[in-house]
Amino acid sequence: MTRRTARLDAEALGLVDVAFVENSWMKQWIRNHVPSCPVVFALPGVDADHFRPGTDRDEDFILSVGRFADPRKNIRLMIEAYHRLTRLVPAAPRLMLAGLTRPDPDVCDLVRTLGILDRIEIRENVSGEELARLYRNAALFALSSDEEGLGMVLLEAMASGTPVVSTRCGGPESIITDGGSGFLTPVGDAPALAARMRDLLMDAPRRHAMGREGRRLVEEKFSLQAAGHRFLEHYDELLGRSGGERLKTSTALPIARTAS
Repeated sequence: MTRRTARLDAEALGLVDVAFVENSWMKQWIRNHVPSCPVVFALPGVDADHFRPGTDRDEDFILSVGRFADPRKNIRLMIEAYHRLTRLVPAAPRLMLAGLTRPDPDVCDLVRTLGILDRIEIRENVSGEELARLYRNAALFALSSDEEGLGMVLLEAMASGTPVVSTRCGGPESIITDGGSGFLTPVGDAPALAARMRDLLMDAPRRHAMGREGRRLVEEKFSLQAAGHRFLEHYDELLGRSGGERLKTSTALPIARTAS
Protein backbone atom coordinates (compact mmCIF):
# COMPACT_ATOMS: atom_id res chain seq x y z
CA MET A 1 0.00 0.00 0.00
CA THR A 2 2.87 2.38 0.78
CA ARG A 3 4.30 1.93 -2.72
CA ARG A 4 0.90 2.49 -4.31
CA THR A 5 0.13 5.61 -2.27
CA ALA A 6 3.60 6.94 -3.07
CA ARG A 7 2.80 6.63 -6.79
CA LEU A 8 -0.53 8.41 -6.26
CA ASP A 9 1.24 11.16 -4.33
CA ALA A 10 3.72 11.65 -7.17
CA GLU A 11 0.95 11.77 -9.78
CA ALA A 12 -1.06 14.30 -7.77
CA LEU A 13 1.98 16.48 -7.16
CA GLY A 14 2.50 16.70 -10.89
CA LEU A 15 -0.88 18.47 -11.16
CA VAL A 16 -0.51 21.21 -8.56
CA ASP A 17 0.92 24.72 -8.64
CA VAL A 18 2.58 24.46 -5.25
CA ALA A 19 2.85 21.93 -2.44
CA PHE A 20 2.93 23.07 1.19
CA VAL A 21 4.97 20.77 3.44
CA GLU A 22 5.48 20.75 7.20
CA ASN A 23 8.93 19.23 7.58
CA SER A 24 12.24 18.85 5.78
CA TRP A 25 11.89 15.17 4.87
CA MET A 26 8.58 15.86 3.08
CA LYS A 27 10.33 18.59 1.11
CA GLN A 28 13.15 16.24 0.19
CA TRP A 29 10.71 13.47 -0.79
CA ILE A 30 8.99 15.76 -3.30
CA ARG A 31 12.31 16.97 -4.70
CA ASN A 32 13.41 13.38 -5.21
CA HIS A 33 10.17 12.11 -6.77
CA VAL A 34 8.64 15.17 -8.47
CA PRO A 35 11.49 17.64 -9.10
CA SER A 36 9.24 19.91 -11.16
CA CYS A 37 6.80 20.55 -8.29
CA PRO A 38 7.34 23.87 -6.44
CA VAL A 39 7.61 23.26 -2.69
CA VAL A 40 6.93 25.70 0.16
CA PHE A 41 7.85 24.98 3.77
CA ALA A 42 4.78 26.13 5.74
CA LEU A 43 3.82 24.83 9.16
CA PRO A 44 0.31 24.89 10.59
CA GLY A 45 0.15 27.57 13.27
CA VAL A 46 -0.38 27.31 17.01
CA ASP A 47 -2.71 29.57 19.01
CA ALA A 48 -0.14 31.71 20.82
CA ASP A 49 -2.87 33.52 22.77
CA HIS A 50 -4.28 30.31 24.23
CA PHE A 51 -0.88 28.68 24.79
CA ARG A 52 1.11 31.41 26.52
CA PRO A 53 3.62 31.76 29.38
CA GLY A 54 2.32 32.26 32.90
CA THR A 55 3.41 34.95 35.32
CA ASP A 56 4.76 32.44 37.83
CA ARG A 57 5.61 28.81 37.04
CA ASP A 58 5.16 25.94 39.48
CA GLU A 59 7.81 23.78 37.73
CA ASP A 60 6.96 20.85 39.98
CA PHE A 61 6.43 18.36 37.15
CA ILE A 62 7.79 17.25 33.77
CA LEU A 63 5.09 17.14 31.11
CA SER A 64 4.48 14.83 28.18
CA VAL A 65 1.34 15.08 26.04
CA GLY A 66 0.16 12.65 23.37
CA ARG A 67 -1.96 9.72 22.25
CA PHE A 68 -0.24 7.26 24.54
CA ALA A 69 -2.04 4.21 23.16
CA ASP A 70 -0.34 4.88 19.80
CA PRO A 71 2.86 2.77 19.70
CA ARG A 72 4.59 5.43 17.59
CA LYS A 73 4.59 7.73 20.63
CA ASN A 74 6.86 5.19 22.39
CA ILE A 75 5.68 6.05 25.89
CA ARG A 76 7.78 3.15 27.18
CA LEU A 77 10.87 5.12 26.21
CA MET A 78 9.58 8.08 28.22
CA ILE A 79 9.06 5.86 31.27
CA GLU A 80 12.52 4.31 30.93
CA ALA A 81 14.15 7.73 30.46
CA TYR A 82 12.32 9.15 33.46
CA HIS A 83 13.39 6.19 35.58
CA ARG A 84 17.01 6.92 34.63
CA LEU A 85 16.44 10.59 35.42
CA THR A 86 15.32 9.77 38.96
CA ARG A 87 18.65 8.02 39.46
CA LEU A 88 20.60 10.97 38.06
CA VAL A 89 18.51 13.56 39.93
CA PRO A 90 16.76 11.95 42.92
CA ALA A 91 14.84 15.18 43.57
CA ALA A 92 13.53 15.39 39.97
CA PRO A 93 9.90 16.54 39.75
CA ARG A 94 7.17 14.02 39.00
CA LEU A 95 6.27 13.02 35.45
CA MET A 96 2.85 14.17 34.23
CA LEU A 97 1.31 12.28 31.29
CA ALA A 98 -1.65 14.11 29.71
CA GLY A 99 -3.64 12.64 26.84
CA LEU A 100 -7.03 11.60 25.54
CA THR A 101 -6.55 8.08 26.86
CA ARG A 102 -4.39 6.25 29.37
CA PRO A 103 -1.30 4.28 28.28
CA ASP A 104 -1.74 0.58 27.61
CA PRO A 105 -1.68 -1.79 30.62
CA ASP A 106 1.82 -3.05 29.75
CA VAL A 107 3.15 0.49 30.23
CA CYS A 108 1.53 0.65 33.66
CA ASP A 109 3.13 -2.71 34.45
CA LEU A 110 6.52 -1.26 33.47
CA VAL A 111 5.99 1.68 35.82
CA ARG A 112 5.27 -0.72 38.70
CA THR A 113 8.26 -2.90 37.84
CA LEU A 114 10.59 0.11 37.87
CA GLY A 115 9.20 1.22 41.23
CA ILE A 116 8.20 4.74 40.14
CA LEU A 117 4.41 4.46 40.38
CA ASP A 118 4.28 7.18 43.06
CA ARG A 119 6.25 9.60 40.83
CA ILE A 120 4.00 9.48 37.77
CA GLU A 121 0.62 11.16 37.38
CA ILE A 122 -1.76 10.51 34.47
CA ARG A 123 -4.32 13.08 33.35
CA GLU A 124 -6.90 11.63 30.97
CA ASN A 125 -9.09 13.59 28.54
CA VAL A 126 -7.99 17.01 29.81
CA SER A 127 -9.80 20.14 28.64
CA GLY A 128 -8.18 22.79 26.47
CA GLU A 129 -7.89 25.18 29.42
CA GLU A 130 -6.39 22.53 31.67
CA LEU A 131 -3.89 21.55 28.99
CA ALA A 132 -2.78 25.16 28.55
CA ARG A 133 -2.33 25.43 32.33
CA LEU A 134 -0.19 22.29 32.40
CA TYR A 135 2.05 23.61 29.64
CA ARG A 136 2.47 26.94 31.46
CA ASN A 137 3.54 25.33 34.73
CA ALA A 138 5.77 22.46 33.62
CA ALA A 139 9.49 22.54 34.35
CA LEU A 140 10.06 21.11 30.88
CA PHE A 141 8.26 19.22 28.12
CA ALA A 142 9.52 15.89 26.75
CA LEU A 143 8.53 13.98 23.60
CA SER A 144 9.66 10.37 23.13
CA SER A 145 8.09 9.52 19.74
CA ASP A 146 9.56 7.20 17.13
CA GLU A 147 8.00 9.34 14.38
CA GLU A 148 6.17 12.65 14.08
CA GLY A 149 5.01 14.44 10.95
CA LEU A 150 5.45 17.69 12.86
CA GLY A 151 4.87 17.60 16.62
CA MET A 152 2.21 20.21 17.44
CA VAL A 153 2.64 19.47 21.13
CA LEU A 154 6.16 20.89 20.86
CA LEU A 155 4.82 24.13 19.40
CA GLU A 156 2.21 24.32 22.17
CA ALA A 157 4.90 23.87 24.81
CA MET A 158 7.19 26.42 23.17
CA ALA A 159 4.33 28.91 22.91
CA SER A 160 3.87 28.45 26.66
CA GLY A 161 7.51 29.35 27.33
CA THR A 162 8.34 25.78 28.36
CA PRO A 163 11.70 24.29 27.27
CA VAL A 164 11.42 21.13 25.17
CA VAL A 165 13.38 17.90 24.75
CA SER A 166 12.43 15.66 21.83
CA THR A 167 13.65 12.70 19.85
CA ARG A 168 14.82 13.32 16.28
CA CYS A 169 11.73 11.65 14.85
CA GLY A 170 10.99 13.61 11.66
CA GLY A 171 9.03 16.77 12.30
CA PRO A 172 10.76 18.08 15.45
CA GLU A 173 13.97 18.79 13.54
CA SER A 174 12.03 21.40 11.55
CA ILE A 175 10.94 23.15 14.77
CA ILE A 176 13.84 22.81 17.21
CA THR A 177 17.38 24.08 16.89
CA ASP A 178 19.36 21.68 19.10
CA GLY A 179 20.79 23.56 22.05
CA GLY A 180 18.95 26.76 21.12
CA SER A 181 15.18 26.44 21.19
CA GLY A 182 15.30 22.94 22.69
CA PHE A 183 17.20 19.67 22.75
CA LEU A 184 17.07 16.80 20.24
CA THR A 185 18.08 13.23 21.07
CA PRO A 186 18.34 10.02 19.01
CA VAL A 187 15.17 7.97 18.55
CA GLY A 188 14.91 5.16 21.09
CA ASP A 189 17.81 6.41 23.24
CA ALA A 190 16.60 6.50 26.87
CA PRO A 191 19.99 7.51 28.36
CA ALA A 192 20.26 10.48 25.98
CA LEU A 193 16.71 11.63 26.72
CA ALA A 194 17.31 11.33 30.46
CA ALA A 195 20.62 13.22 30.21
CA ARG A 196 19.05 16.17 28.40
CA MET A 197 16.20 16.37 30.90
CA ARG A 198 18.82 16.34 33.67
CA ASP A 199 20.76 19.14 31.95
CA LEU A 200 17.70 21.38 31.96
CA LEU A 201 16.67 20.55 35.52
CA MET A 202 20.16 21.30 36.84
CA ASP A 203 20.55 24.60 34.99
CA ALA A 204 17.63 26.93 35.72
CA PRO A 205 19.03 29.95 33.80
CA ARG A 206 19.46 27.85 30.65
CA ARG A 207 16.07 26.24 31.13
CA HIS A 208 14.35 29.60 31.36
CA ALA A 209 16.36 31.08 28.48
CA MET A 210 15.41 28.13 26.28
CA GLY A 211 11.76 28.63 27.19
CA ARG A 212 11.95 32.31 26.23
CA GLU A 213 13.61 31.45 22.92
CA GLY A 214 10.88 28.93 22.15
CA ARG A 215 8.21 31.55 22.79
CA ARG A 216 10.04 34.07 20.59
CA LEU A 217 10.20 31.60 17.71
CA VAL A 218 6.51 30.80 17.99
CA GLU A 219 5.59 34.47 17.88
CA GLU A 220 7.88 35.06 14.91
CA LYS A 221 7.29 31.94 12.80
CA PHE A 222 4.76 29.50 14.22
CA SER A 223 1.79 31.50 15.52
CA LEU A 224 -1.53 31.31 13.68
CA GLN A 225 -0.90 34.78 12.30
CA ALA A 226 2.63 34.06 11.08
CA ALA A 227 1.69 30.68 9.62
CA GLY A 228 -1.45 32.05 7.95
CA HIS A 229 0.52 34.87 6.33
CA ARG A 230 2.88 32.35 4.75
CA PHE A 231 0.00 30.47 3.14
CA LEU A 232 -1.85 33.61 2.05
CA GLU A 233 1.12 35.25 0.38
CA HIS A 234 1.58 32.22 -1.85
CA TYR A 235 -2.12 32.05 -2.65
CA ASP A 236 -2.00 35.76 -3.54
CA GLU A 237 0.99 35.12 -5.78
CA LEU A 238 -0.77 32.29 -7.59
CA LEU A 239 -4.04 34.16 -7.98
CA GLY A 240 -2.33 37.33 -9.14
CA ARG A 241 -0.27 35.84 -11.94
CA SER A 242 0.12 38.30 -14.77
CA GLY A 243 -1.26 37.62 -18.21
CA GLY A 244 -4.30 35.74 -16.88
CA GLU A 245 -2.42 32.45 -16.67
CA ARG A 246 -4.90 29.85 -15.45
CA LEU A 247 -4.09 27.91 -12.31
CA LYS A 248 -4.09 24.16 -12.38
CA THR A 249 -7.02 22.31 -10.88
CA SER A 250 -5.38 21.91 -7.46
CA THR A 251 -3.89 25.17 -6.29
CA ALA A 252 -2.04 23.66 -3.39
CA LEU A 253 -1.55 20.21 -1.92
CA PRO A 254 -0.59 19.99 1.75
CA ILE A 255 1.41 16.78 2.19
CA ALA A 256 0.34 15.25 5.50
CA ARG A 257 2.04 11.83 5.37
CA THR A 258 3.79 10.79 8.55
CA ALA A 259 7.41 9.71 8.63
CA SER A 260 7.92 6.04 7.92
